[in-house]
Amino acid sequence: MFGIGGQEIVIIGLLFLVIFGPSKLPQMARDVGRFVNEARRSIDEFKEELTSVEDDEDDKKSRKRARRDSEDDRPNSTDEDEHDL
Repeated sequence: MFGIGGQEIVIIGLLFLVIFGPSKLPQMARDVGRFVNEARRSIDEFKEELTSVEDDEDDKKSRKRARRDSEDDRPNSTDEDEHDL
């Protein structure tokens, strides 16, 4: 995890305990947990929005391609008129 081992995490925890005290530490941990949770939720929503926009663009392209292909398959009315002459 970020190149930090177990000993380093214990030392960081002890530093936080000494600096902020035992009364503020649980509230700080809750606040950090809420922040991380909200950040993950925002990232997930952003990813979903990007994929939905990408899917919409793909759908538009495929519809255009399908229309173009169906128009190419239909005989032109001018072609039929020339054959009748």
